Amino acid sequence: MIYRDMWQAGFRVFPLLGSHDDNGDPLNEKEAFKRPRSSGWKSTPDWSSEQMDLMEQTGQFDTGYGVLCSGLIVVDVDARNGGVASYEKLVEKIPEIEDAGLIVATGSGGGSKHLYFKAPHGVALVQHVKEYPGLDMKASGYVVGPGSMHRSGKQYTIIEGHPDNIEESPAA
Repeated sequence: MIYRDMWQAGFRVFPLLGSHDDNGDPLNEKEAFKRPRSSGWKSTPDWSSEQMDLMEQTGQFDTGYGVLCSGLIVVDVDARNGGVASYEKLVEKIPEIEDAGLIVATGSGGGSKHLYFKAPHGVALVQHVKEYPGLDMKASGYVVGPGSMHRSGKQYTIIEGHPDNIEESPAA
């Protein structure tokens, strides 16, 4: 029930589909366990306790949930695309990046992970930096939340921290 921890820490969460859509049709590999249940995910409200209870009781969070990146910077380390080496290079330049308040191993393995920071107000961000292949700096859209399933059959698991520990990103 990590989605509740994210929600209680003030982040907006919404349910994701598993391997099939609501009609029972299989999702393609790219969408499986990542596709929002609702097309209105971009305007996810701050759910009430009753709404969270109902979504939980009806199993809407069983396969996973998304976390809106609004107000967040999530450093997405994608091992398949060179992200681990790029992350090590980034840590050499900005050692404080390792002090993220929440670090999550994605279910894809190989060192792929998400590092969560609060976004500084009024700062324009870029998602990709050419010198760091395999790293995305997500400040819009959503990421799959810890505790969710990955299409590999593994879970997104917390390596370190808690949603309450997410602090502003390093200035650099």
